Amino acid sequence: MGEEANVTRRVLLRASAAGACALALGEVVTSGDEARAQEVDLAPEHDGVRYGFLVALSRCSGCGRCVEACRKHNGLAEDAPGRRTVSSYQRKRGRTFFISTSCMHCADPSCMKVCPAGAISKDVNGVVRVNKNVCIGCKYCFQACPYEVPRYDSAAMDKCDCCRGSGLSIEDEPYCVRACKFGALQFGPLDELMESTGGSAVPIAQANDPSCLLLGTEK
Repeated sequence: MGEEANVTRRVLLRASAAGACALALGEVVTSGDEARAQEVDLAPEHDGVRYGFLVALSRCSGCGRCVEACRKHNGLAEDAPGRRTVSSYQRKRGRTFFISTSCMHCADPSCMKVCPAGAISKDVNGVVRVNKNVCIGCKYCFQACPYEVPRYDSAAMDKCDCCRGSGLSIEDEPYCVRACKFGALQFGPLDELMESTGGSAVPIAQANDPSCLLLGTEK
């Protein structure tokens, strides 16, 4: 995998998945920056299949199309916090890398554990969602999340739900993935995403077992 992949385990642990993801690429200098969520009915063959994202570090151009598509298709107001962020990192030897991140959809989500209102749930495919009609805005989830994902608009907490709230099914590519022209973002069953990389991808971090894989270099 090389130096790009090896750093994720130790650095991304405390990174913000919705803000600046601190990624050390060897010698790196950072430069950039309803009482339970309602679930869509799923075909039986998809029950229990864990879905998530694959981020190909070397393919991201930093164009921001994923961020724009997320805002547009999920109807986020201009003054609302974004659900996805692209951050840039520069090696001392000059090359700049970009990484697109959102909610990690953890297998063991601490946000859900601490929510006193029961506004956060995890569906059968591992997508962690929030019911904004139930959220009381206590911000316990933000304090508990190791990736600082939860953000708050004028109504309640808001974050990535893999575009389920915009009407897509688990089999559909989220709008951020559709907008990526370089294959830097993929979405699907985690086992299949790992297989597609020949086993080269690694978890983007370790805290709470996130449903996001990182591919550091092209094979």
